[in-house]
Formats: sequence, structure tokens, C-alpha cells
Amino acid sequence: MEELKYEELLPNFQELQNTEKTDGITFASFQKRAQNAVQELVYTSRPNPIMLLNTAGCNQEKCVKDLLLACEHPDRQLNDIIYAENLNNELAPTWLHILSGTAEEFNKQIIELLNKINHKVNAEEDFLQIMKKQPGNKKLETYLSDLSIFMAKGGEFTYPVLMNLMVCHDEGKAPVIYARDLTWKKLFGGVNYLTENGTTYSHHHLLEAGLLRKADGGFLIIPAEELIHNPILWFKLKSSLDSGLLDWENPAEMATNVVPFFNPEPTPINVKVIIVGSYFEIAELHSIDPLCAKSFYLRTDISTFFSVKEHGKDYLSFIKSLSAYNGFLPVNDEAALRLLKFSCREAESQKDFVLDETTLTNVICEASGLAGRKGLREISKEIIEETLEHRNFRSNQSEESSSDFVKDKQMLLQTAGEVIGQINGLSVISTYAEDFEYGEPTRITATIHSGGDGDISDIEHKADLAGQIHTKAMMIINGYLTNTFGREEAIPVSANLVFEQSYSEIDGDSASLTGLCAILSALSHKPIRQNLSLTGSLDQLGNVQPVGGLNEKIEGFYRVCKIQGISGIQGVIIPDSNRQSLVLKDEVVEAVRNGTFHIYPVKTVDEAIELLTGVKAGLIEGRRQADGEQKDICGNSAENETATEEPDTLYNIIREYLDSLGENETKVRKRSFLARIFGR
Repeated sequence: MEELKYEELLPNFQELQNTEKTDGITFASFQKRAQNAVQELVYTSRPNPIMLLNTAGCNQEKCVKDLLLACEHPDRQLNDIIYAENLNNELAPTWLHILSGTAEEFNKQIIELLNKINHKVNAEEDFLQIMKKQPGNKKLETYLSDLSIFMAKGGEFTYPVLMNLMVCHDEGKAPVIYARDLTWKKLFGGVNYLTENGTTYSHHHLLEAGLLRKADGGFLIIPAEELIHNPILWFKLKSSLDSGLLDWENPAEMATNVVPFFNPEPTPINVKVIIVGSYFEIAELHSIDPLCAKSFYLRTDISTFFSVKEHGKDYLSFIKSLSAYNGFLPVNDEAALRLLKFSCREAESQKDFVLDETTLTNVICEASGLAGRKGLREISKEIIEETLEHRNFRSNQSEESSSDFVKDKQMLLQTAGEVIGQINGLSVISTYAEDFEYGEPTRITATIHSGGDGDISDIEHKADLAGQIHTKAMMIINGYLTNTFGREEAIPVSANLVFEQSYSEIDGDSASLTGLCAILSALSHKPIRQNLSLTGSLDQLGNVQPVGGLNEKIEGFYRVCKIQGISGIQGVIIPDSNRQSLVLKDEVVEAVRNGTFHIYPVKTVDEAIELLTGVKAGLIEGRRQADGEQKDICGNSAENETATEEPDTLYNIIREYLDSLGENETKVRKRSFLARIFGR
């Protein structure tokens, strides 16, 4: 099998070099789905809609505000909220609306109106002027009419100032409010109280609006975690939005009954709520309220995976904009490309990148500080490299400990020689809640014993050290062996498979190819080259499927090879379908370039076992042509030239071994049968 060239181990950014950059690119600029949803939210006439936005790896507040800023907004008249003394019941203050942008003029007009009424001067003209500025406001018109009559009869106010301008908006600018550190009063408002001469009381000037009222006519952004930590906020929010009215009740005060009968009029609300959070937080919200999905008008996701070809240019512009927005040193072109490589590695793809705004901000922040300490005026590629090395160093204590175990021969691994039934697998260890991962080779051994029924005894599963996916992988290996060697009669042997020196739970199916090759070696009695390590998922037909964590796995085996000595023939076997996942460290790429380390892509188990043993696999008669010519899952025709069995192929050796065991077992059964008849 042809090995990969060093040029195939990294993404190609040549098309992105020397191109004009676009200014003003933000994280929101990449979010086409979210843009579509937010635009619908802006235009919808549905009362008090809720939009659920799944966010990941971004500044939630800035992202949503940028999305709203990029939308087209219809002309919409906003209202300010006033609470005024109820002329009929001083314990029930009433709400009034006035047009936003008219508050200052309205206040002057009200003062003039009251002065004229107090002095028994005809104020009809003033009344008409006020209503001219507040057209169609029937409730205000009724209140001012009642006010005129009330004062003409000598009525007096409980509080000297008649009105409380509670919520005031900028003219024509819908409010966008991001909610944080929420409490009941902060979100829904509340009633404040005063105590004087042993008497507790309240009035309309002691009412606190709350964010939901302040966002009236606009948008309220609420992190899902705020509702999860205090579920009662969610249920009250849902109820208020459904009814369109927000009252002044507070569960914490209802038990104490601070001022009996003080009950301000509920406020009509007109707000569009955007709930933001991760998948886990959204799932938690659903567990708190299984019916919450019915309350969501719109649902969409923040995208994090993007094509290098389509969005690479925007990524470079985004990096420069991100640096400028946060006040960091400017990032030069080479440094931006290095960050793009970093993002491609996060995506495990040469063609795509992960846009993680939070992580990128942290990296650029650290790089900016490092460059500043060195007296530089911009962030260079070398500074980014050094920053990433520092970040790796701070997290790789477990990786260093693993290397020490290999050096001290406490972890037994071979990177030279040949051994029957022993193979080097590749695994990934996650630390810091999966923020740091590193590769660690694993020694896997297989033994065979006759007299079984063809099953595989997975020691990890029996010891309760295996996850469900790992157990499934072992069953797939069993299915492959049965399909290959046990079509006509049961396989007369069983296998034991062990992940040596594994003392914690393992999971995943990426070791299924490795385990199968170890069993094939044990069955054929052909040794496996220990200078090679491999990874790959497997299906029952022998096709090798892609796996995750490939870069860390390859680098993990290379690390062990360096410790034990680079021989020039060491390397790894990977799934052919994982070619585009390779974004390796420069040291490994250089080793491949120099021919001291090798990477072999394979499509089938036949190719893998041939590399490992040096023996041609061969095809069992009819194994791939039982019902005519078949193709593998990638559409490649099965090779016909090996259909004729060869005496020295690995599969023929195994079949002869199994046939001999079957004949011996038949003889034993016949001998036992004759002994029972003739007493011998």
C-alpha cells in the first residue's frame, strides 16, 4: 500500500494568500441560519414570541446584538411606560403609554396643564395639545379627562408628583437588553417599600420596572442557564408572555404580605425574547419543563463548522476584526493563517474549520500580551506558535507522565520486532473536561483456544471496563470472523482479547480494526510488526471506517517512537477515509518528509493485515462474490484477481488451521461414539 506524502498531512491555504480582506466581519457574519431566524423574529407580528438560539463557542451577547444589527427593521413606534396615581384608588397605581421621544415635552405639558387647573384657568387648549402629540391614546385621554374633573372638585394627590416615567426609550430605537444575574425583581420588577413612624407603605414612585418592562417594544436576551438555576423565572416568564400582561406579584412577598391591598395595575408587554444556551442547557430546560417546546416560536443553531474554500477569506478578516474589537495588537497575515490551521485541527479536517470565538479570543489575548512584552507592534506567526506551545505546556502534565511511564518501562510497548497476536492500538485521552487531548498507544493481545464456538471473549467487557460502543465493536469483529470463516459450520475456536495495562473504562469502536488484526495474527500464527500502530473502525464486511482524534493518535505513537528510538521504519495505519482529517504537528510532518516516519491509509482489513504481517491476505472463496460482484461502501469494486485462492495467503492458512481442528474434533466425537457402543 502506498504511504501518504508529507504534502497530504496539512491543509492547503495557497488560495487564501495575497487576497483582499473584507472589513467588518464578525462571528454573526457566518451565521446564515441564525440571520434567517432573527430576521423573521424582527418582522413577525406574533405577540411576545420566544426564539431559542443554540449558541456554542461565542460571545452570546455580542453575537445576538450583531445579528439584530444586521437585520432590516420595519418602522415601528415605541411607547414609554408611565405609572400614575389612580384617582379612584390610591392603592392601585395605573399605567399609561406615551410615544417614545416625547417624554420631555409631555412632562412640560402636564405641568402646565396642572397649573392651569389649579388656578381655575381654562386648560382645554393644553389638553388638546397633549393629545395632539399622543394621537389615538384613548387611555391617556380618559385619564387626563378624569384628572381635570378630579382637580376641579378639589381632589388631592397622595404623592406630590403625579406620574412616574418608569421606562423611557430612545426615539425609533428598539431596546436590546442582555439579562444576567437574574432575580425575580430584576427580571419582572417589583414593589419597594418605605417605613415611617412604624407604618410601611408604597406608592407608584416606588415601583421598579424590571428588565421585561424595560425591553418593551424591543428584544430581551436571556441565557438559558439563568432560567435553569431559577426555574420559577421560566414559568413566570412563559405565563406573562402568553397573557401579554406582567403583574407586580412576588412569591417572596406574598407570604409576608408587606402592604395589604397595594396592587398596581398589570402592565401590557410587547417584547421579543431570545433564549440562548448550549445543547446541554437547552436539554436541561426541557427536563425542567417538558412542554417548553410549545412556547418557542423559532428555533435555530449557531454554526461552528465552515468550509475553508468558501469562508477562509472571511475567517482571516474575522481574526483581524476580533483583535481590533478587543483592543489587542494587530494580527498579521501569517499569524492569521496559523490560527486557521489551529481551527482546522480543532475541526479535524483539512477542508473545514471550527469557529470558536471564545478560544480564539483567549489565544489572541495571550499572544498580544506576549508580543507586547517582547516590544513587538503586531502578532506574528512565531508569536502564535509560542502561545500555542505555552497553552499546551500548561495542560500536558498527564501526557508527560505517560511518557515517563514509557521511559521507565512501566508501560510496556514495543516499537520494533515482531510478535504473534500482539498489536499496537491508538487511543485518545481527554483531560480538563476534554479541553486537552493527547494520544496514547495501547498494547492489545489476542490468544486462541480450541473447543469454543467461535465467540470472542472481551476481557474489558467481562471486567466491566468497556462502554456500550466498545462492546458493539467486539460483536462486529465476531460478525466479520463468522462471515469470513464460519459460513458453512461453526468456527471451532474462541478468542480472548485484552487491552493490556488498561485500568479504566474504555469506549468507542476505533479499536475494532486493531482487535481483528490481532486475532487474525493469532489464528494464522503469523507475527505482527511492532513498528506499526493502527486505528480504524470496522464493519462486518471488512471495510475500514473513519475515526476521531486521529491527529492526537498519530502524534502519540510518534512520541513513543521518539522515546524508544526512531528506526526509520515506524509508522501508523489509518483509515483511507480519514485522509482529510490530518492536520499534524510540524515535527511529525517533517519526519514523514524525511522518510523516518510513515503513514499508510487502508480501505479494508485485508490491506491492513498485509502491512502488519507481510503476508498477502487473500480472499476466501465466495466471501465477496457470494451473489455476484459486490462493491464496498465507497463504491469500489472488489478485486477479482485474488479470488483464486493462493496456498500462502493468510486467510488460506487460517482456514486450513480451522479445518484441521474441525477434523480432529470430528474424530474425537466418533471415537467417543464407538466407545459408548462397544465399551472401549
